Amino acid sequence: MNIDFFNLPHILTITLIPIAIFFGLYFGLRKREENTIRQVLLWICIFNAVLYVVYKVVQFFQPTYEFYFLLNLPLHFCNLNLILLPLAIYLRNKYLMAYQFYFGVCLAAIALLAIDPAFRGAPLLDFTTITYFYYHSFLMVAPILLIAFRLYRPSFKNVWQPTVFLVGLTAVIHLINMFLRGTGLAPTANYFFTYGLRGDPLTEIYWSIIPYEFFFLLPALLSFAPFIILTTLPFYLKDRKAEQKAAG
Repeated sequence: MNIDFFNLPHILTITLIPIAIFFGLYFGLRKREENTIRQVLLWICIFNAVLYVVYKVVQFFQPTYEFYFLLNLPLHFCNLNLILLPLAIYLRNKYLMAYQFYFGVCLAAIALLAIDPAFRGAPLLDFTTITYFYYHSFLMVAPILLIAFRLYRPSFKNVWQPTVFLVGLTAVIHLINMFLRGTGLAPTANYFFTYGLRGDPLTEIYWSIIPYEFFFLLPALLSFAPFIILTTLPFYLKDRKAEQKAAG
């Protein structure tokens, strides 16, 4: 049973794994104290980080996978989130949590929907394939669980800081790409896809607007706006209603 773009195994995988993670953790932890919930989520994050290392080691030894160390650094968005997510939970930092929710959920969902080209046509039950879908599913679900457990509350006031952080982080990653390419260490380095992604319709649209590396991604920020508005507006309206009620 191989997985390919929107075939039945793909659809079932990106549906059942996130649902299982969400409801398994929600019903398992909803009656627990806040500290217990945080500790469980942190331990899962540690497990995921270790699993990611094992996943890369397995890829290294797979004869069918062309593994080049400098092209497999943990510098893609979801790889970095394996570190930033537990940091947000541990520090209880609302801006890092907002970053995870507003951007982490969307980009992890895109990774699940689009599938990394290396996994298209791969056996679903292969260790690397199922690990790829598991940890992206967790990165998509975990920020939603933070809201479900009332560890984070969406607010329009908390949007700008994560947005600036994302732009700054992308700029740093682009400098790393430039260094790897310029020195010849990794001529095809393209972490965060700051050099574009051929065949991706959205990327090509942004490139047609601003045909320059890194800068072409800036219009992509607008694509997050519907998600930000739709998920934050109910909380905003509820707060406004409470304020009006309190004012008399």
